[in-house]
Amino acid sequence: MKASALRRWAIQAALLLAVGALFALAIANARANLLARGIPTSFAFLNQVAGFSLNQSVIPFTPLSSYGRALLVGLLNTLLVSALAGALATFIGFAAGFARLSRNWALARLAGLYVETIRNLPLLLQILFWYVAILSPLPAPEHAHQFAGFFLSNRGLTMPALSFAQGWPAIDWPFFDPSVNRYNVEGGLRLPPEACALILALALYTGSYIAEIVRAGVQAVPRGQSEAAAALGLSAAQARRRVVRPQAMRVITPPLISQYLALTKNSSLAAFVGFADLMQVSGTILNQTGAALQVIAIDMALYLSLSLATLALMRLYERRLRWGGRG
Repeated sequence: MKASALRRWAIQAALLLAVGALFALAIANARANLLARGIPTSFAFLNQVAGFSLNQSVIPFTPLSSYGRALLVGLLNTLLVSALAGALATFIGFAAGFARLSRNWALARLAGLYVETIRNLPLLLQILFWYVAILSPLPAPEHAHQFAGFFLSNRGLTMPALSFAQGWPAIDWPFFDPSVNRYNVEGGLRLPPEACALILALALYTGSYIAEIVRAGVQAVPRGQSEAAAALGLSAAQARRRVVRPQAMRVITPPLISQYLALTKNSSLAAFVGFADLMQVSGTILNQTGAALQVIAIDMALYLSLSLATLALMRLYERRLRWGGRG
């Protein structure tokens, strides 16, 4: 190895050691200060009894469960909301984006009104609007709105869910039986009003940005591509599906990744409506234990992991769109 290369490696190694030493010094100093004030510095609190309940849990949870299980419930709730909102935002965004390109004047203007209105309203205001003005006044379960196995009431949205009874997958259909529970719908998966408000607001808000990304991506494909497809005898629908859309997706995918990442992070606004997402659960744990440094570190690691996982999945999809090895 040449002397210049060795010198570069030595400089980089020294820099890494210096940065590592600074981090170690900062951690040791913070730990000493926390211990001097009687603030816990270990993660032993994760095994302690939580002592509180949650309004949404996809796995069994009681006040006798541990803080660690509470964090897991918060993480799973964040994943559930992000996945449902992301799927709905994708559908809304692509539909609105193509609608903006429609030759139908009214449809294009309605799609444009949706995009410009929703995109310019604060997301928190939209969450509060759906929660306070739309979902809270809904009727009680005995008068719930029913459609195709879905129940919508002031207790939230209850929908069919996949269950594994005796090791076999089955559909758990919700039902309302006053003799069993006159205050709620039984069975299925229930999303409380807080989760419904969060999902709707995130989906509509993110969908408005996706719509603009889709519109720009389609318009980035040269008109000559459609003309060439027509010259080959393809119909307009075939040209859009086989020629325009594949090329547009290569332009759409990179900014689409950013929207999915932003959606996951924006789900932390759930705390303002009391939904038991990761941030809301973490805040409760922090107030009860005083383990601020540990809780914040766990939250940062979990949100970073969610973002990196989302990025990895989208990069995998993006690589499938590449033609001829072009990157």
